[in-house]
Amino acid sequence: MDKTLKITIAENFKNTELGFLRIKRNLQISDCSDFETENYLRKIILSTPLECIESRGKNHYLSCVKFNAILTVNAHSLTVITAKLIDV
Repeated sequence: MDKTLKITIAENFKNTELGFLRIKRNLQISDCSDFETENYLRKIILSTPLECIESRGKNHYLSCVKFNAILTVNAHSLTVITAKLIDV
C-alpha cells in the first residue's frame, strides 16, 4: 500500500444505504447521517498509517487505532464492505 492508493480510497470509496446502516451500527455512530458517516470514514482512512494497511486478496484492511476502527475495503470497487471497532 502506498500513500497514493490510500488517498484514492479516501476520495473515491462508496457504499450502499444498507452498507451505511451496517457501518453506523458497528461503529456505534447510529445518530450520524450518511454524509457525516462518509466524512468519518474518510477521516479514518486518511488517519490510518501505511504500516497499518494490509492488502490481502480482493480486500484492503485498514486498522486505525486513533479512531479505534478496522475498515474492510474492496480493492476493485472501493466499497467499504464493513467496519468494526477494534477489540481492546
